[in-house]
Amino acid sequence: MAPPHADDQHFAGSAYPPNWIPVVEKPLHTPKRLRIVTVGAGYSGLMLTYKIRDQFKYGDFMDHVIYEKNHDIGGTWLENRYPGTPPRPIFPYPSYGALTGSLFRSGVACDVPAHIYTFSWEPNPDWSEFYVGGEEIFQYMKRTTAKYDLARDVIFNSKVTEAIWNQGRGKWELKIEQEGRFIWDECDIFINASGILNKWKFPSIEGINSFQGHLVHSAKWEDNYDFSGKRVGIIGNGSSAIQIVPKLQKVVGHLVNFMRTPTWISATYSSEFLPDGKNFYCKTRLTSSHKNPSITFRRPDTEEKKAEFRNNPKMLAEYRKKIENGFNKFFYALLNDSPAQAAVTEQYTRIMSERLGNNPELIKKFIPSWRVGCRRLSPGEGYLEALQAPNAKYTWDAIERITEKGIVTSAGEIELDAIVCATGFDVSFMPQWRMRGLNGSTLDKWRDDPEGYLGIFAPNMPNYFIVNGPNCPVGHGSLLSVMEWTTEYIIRWAKKMASEDIKQNILTGFSRAVIVKPDVVREWNVYAQEYLKRTVWTSGCRSWYKNGRTEGKVTATYPGSVIHYKEVLETIRGEDFDIQYSEHKNRFGFMGNGLAALEMNEDADLAFYMYK
Repeated sequence: MAPPHADDQHFAGSAYPPNWIPVVEKPLHTPKRLRIVTVGAGYSGLMLTYKIRDQFKYGDFMDHVIYEKNHDIGGTWLENRYPGTPPRPIFPYPSYGALTGSLFRSGVACDVPAHIYTFSWEPNPDWSEFYVGGEEIFQYMKRTTAKYDLARDVIFNSKVTEAIWNQGRGKWELKIEQEGRFIWDECDIFINASGILNKWKFPSIEGINSFQGHLVHSAKWEDNYDFSGKRVGIIGNGSSAIQIVPKLQKVVGHLVNFMRTPTWISATYSSEFLPDGKNFYCKTRLTSSHKNPSITFRRPDTEEKKAEFRNNPKMLAEYRKKIENGFNKFFYALLNDSPAQAAVTEQYTRIMSERLGNNPELIKKFIPSWRVGCRRLSPGEGYLEALQAPNAKYTWDAIERITEKGIVTSAGEIELDAIVCATGFDVSFMPQWRMRGLNGSTLDKWRDDPEGYLGIFAPNMPNYFIVNGPNCPVGHGSLLSVMEWTTEYIIRWAKKMASEDIKQNILTGFSRAVIVKPDVVREWNVYAQEYLKRTVWTSGCRSWYKNGRTEGKVTATYPGSVIHYKEVLETIRGEDFDIQYSEHKNRFGFMGNGLAALEMNEDADLAFYMYK
């Protein structure tokens, strides 16, 4: 198309303005094709496939690939297998009925109620208990993956080792290891859905490699070792140790739990209301001022109740909603000096005291001085009881070193046959691959001080999105709901990039991209840390919420409730990003030929907006 002629006006020697572009013969928001690469086929990676392909039906212009380092889907629930985890069933995708029974009632467990630890589009009426084991979760994921073909985008046994941003081309260039060989791929959008708790690490203790017995990390369990009758030391008292100790105590000859500080045990939630005192349904009802927690209980795992849920999806939906509502309201108990915080402190103190036999000496040792919720609360069924068994002991003495025969503390050496390191993960939010972003930028700073934006964006990393990044809601509320909102937010950005032909500022050579502004990252983190002073996470516990520190910045949790987070993500704040468009002379090129896509169908209803 020729430019308009202007007889009486010239623009720097040209007959048309510098912002002139031709009208492109395409309707409004015609998308350009994008290639999206996701790392990780856990819950969030599979969510992305479902939402791109099935829910939003963007597959015609979004090519989506998931690189998964393991041989199967599942992420955390594939990898983490504690003592008691049964062998994997021979059926790959069990029916609802197969997800019941004692097969799944042992091993690693989830500390989120099972009925809200599901994909929103695939509730499960047949969870065996209120809190279920990891194997049952894994099999649920397998069955759902088969039902919706969620593995269609996954390339297994493929580990991303390098991601380099090509400024000239506006693409991420990826190096992937596949069974000893390397391949290269590229994408417009790069999503880190690899999760937080999967980079396990042994503790930095002198002599750890000199131990001649069995040494294992809780996240890399070895099923072939027989602990029967052995002298076993367990280092740590976080979520992993709390689950492992009761299992091993029943079979070992002698068990020692090495701890640095006490921790709150949240297993019971007033379990005296139940016949067997465990695995209950807890609904927290708070007044408008959040002063008086009120708790009621009901068992969800009877066969009659499962049948009701199967036959009445509306009843199941209402039940799940009640659980989620109560779970989300627990946020008020995480605010310093709130009535709800005082109530749960009183409740947990009473429960732990009872489980410690109301022994004043044990109460003084085991009940923390820091606030409830400073560390992630974990159901610890049988943990305190196991430590009081005749074949078990605990010690607060600092570990000095590990020898060939055992562990040396300030009180002397304890000889052991096996050492279990329940010492957690690398929680720095550092990607597991070499990464170079804008102008060669790295995220090395994140090793000690991760700072992003909304838990989704990293500074100087164009087109890079994270699920569960720094300061996202991992410490309260329903995690799977948060992940779902995050994936939907990322997909909205992807659609905006495709349909508005977004490009980046001049630093990237007009390559299609979005990048959060540096001053936005700074301001967001200043606000976040100021708000987080109001929460229990800043009290004096050592927690992965603070990157393994006792004091300092809270780097993992969100400055607000999950409902607050959801509302923030409902709007794309374009002003927080450096954005430019493909046609850098005029950003409105995407408006096309003046018609909406709907109008390209001659039989379309062009009065769809009228409802009365």
